[in-house]
Amino acid sequence: MVRMNPRPSVVEFGKFLGSIAKKKQYSSVVSLCNQMDLFGVTHNVYSLNILINCLCRLNRVDFAVSVLAKIFKLGIQPDAITFNTLINGLCNEGKIKEAVGLFNELVRRGHEPNVISYNTVINGLCKNGNTNMAVHVLKKMEQNGCKPDVVTYGIIIDSLCKDRLVNEALELLSKMVDRDIPPDVVTYSSILHGFCNLGQLNEATRLFKEMVGRDVMPNTVTFTILVDGLCKEGMVSEARCVFETMTEKGAEPDVYTYTALMDGYCLQNQMDEARKVLDIMVGKGCAPDVHSYSVLINGYCKRRRLDEAKRLLFEMSEKELTPNTVTYSTVMQGLCQVGRPQEALNLFKEMCSSSLLPDLMTYSILLDGCCKHGDLDEALQLLKEMQERKIKPNIVIYNILIQGMFIAGKLEVAKELFSKLSTDGIQPTVRTYNVMIGGLLKEGLSDEAYKLFRKMEDNGFLPDSCSYNVIIQGFLKNQDSSTAVQLIDEMVGKRFSADSSTFQMLLDLESYDDAICRFMRGCSQHRKMK
Repeated sequence: MVRMNPRPSVVEFGKFLGSIAKKKQYSSVVSLCNQMDLFGVTHNVYSLNILINCLCRLNRVDFAVSVLAKIFKLGIQPDAITFNTLINGLCNEGKIKEAVGLFNELVRRGHEPNVISYNTVINGLCKNGNTNMAVHVLKKMEQNGCKPDVVTYGIIIDSLCKDRLVNEALELLSKMVDRDIPPDVVTYSSILHGFCNLGQLNEATRLFKEMVGRDVMPNTVTFTILVDGLCKEGMVSEARCVFETMTEKGAEPDVYTYTALMDGYCLQNQMDEARKVLDIMVGKGCAPDVHSYSVLINGYCKRRRLDEAKRLLFEMSEKELTPNTVTYSTVMQGLCQVGRPQEALNLFKEMCSSSLLPDLMTYSILLDGCCKHGDLDEALQLLKEMQERKIKPNIVIYNILIQGMFIAGKLEVAKELFSKLSTDGIQPTVRTYNVMIGGLLKEGLSDEAYKLFRKMEDNGFLPDSCSYNVIIQGFLKNQDSSTAVQLIDEMVGKRFSADSSTFQMLLDLESYDDAICRFMRGCSQHRKMK
């Protein structure tokens, strides 16, 4: 084209660039535009708009802005598409301040922003969590005589619902209707999702009926939102009814709908029903994804049906679905909880051989399983692996290790790990102190445990109900009932209550311990006076 004589018009060059851009060959467009400059081919606003769009798609909005400067320098008049493309590019890169500045520049230069310009800015503001400013732009838009459309309202309504401001979203919906802008299925689905997230299923159902009454037909997304919301509130029978009416309304369930219903059955411990949903899903030609299997696997693990969970893992590999780290970790946790840590470790090795990288959660599950079942050598090996993988242990890992050392009777190692926290720049938690206090008391070191309990508050960690129950049980086991009674009084004064284990110990000791007997009698008389 550049060598032809006469050379094709700039319009033909623009068409050529447009066809390349449609094939998403954005880098090629940029390269060809540079060649056009070298060969002295002139540009028009159309060709430069294509260049700006390609640069934005390549996340080089800084270069795209420099093209705008070039437009002004060449004396070419930018149009609404020029500004809209640039504003969208800036918003996508999170440069909202610059996007708003460009929008204001558009107005200052006498260009009348159209509804797309406003929608682009409003969408950018909402995506970056600035819903209040988006509402302000909406008001400004109306003042400037530019009529918002269903997209404008839909963007803000969705953002308000995500901010849990569903009542404000409903007010905006009412304004839409008053201004003869009919809400679409996307608008209603956003508010429906907002109600479901707040657990307001009655309101969600009312809105669903209103939507159908206005002849707005719900789609698969709408039905899935309602099914998921009902399931999360334990209303799985109602969710099943909604699920079964979908096809009647012309909406086919997708993988998300089936998975939401499976999750509902799992939450109600109805695992056989959940499995049936998976089978129906496959029978209907809807392929389950990793999340679908993970939901079912998690359900089986919670019901301690580990063999079925493992079978599902095998089924996934047969269907060429690679379980993710979370799926493997879920099964490992289940195996550790039923006393099968060696199987969990075998699964860990299988996971690593599948090129999946374990995370902190994976290691914490395995370490906890090994420590609770007395396999300290394996626990220490896992800790070494963590360090080799440059995964820094957090306080959860330290809590598990400290407790494991106490279980194994390695008092000095537990104390060393506790001291090491400050050196490693890790802040202990109330749980860390509770583990240490319980461990020291188990070793008969009552004075040391009591000092740590008092030091805990001095270090800015307020003892919780668990702290008091741990130390009281320890003193009762170590036959120091007077200190136990003093701590019980203190616990009651702080409005904490004894757990079932503490209460049972008090009842068991009441018959032959004078201090406990007096305390229990005093509590009984106090209740009668009340």
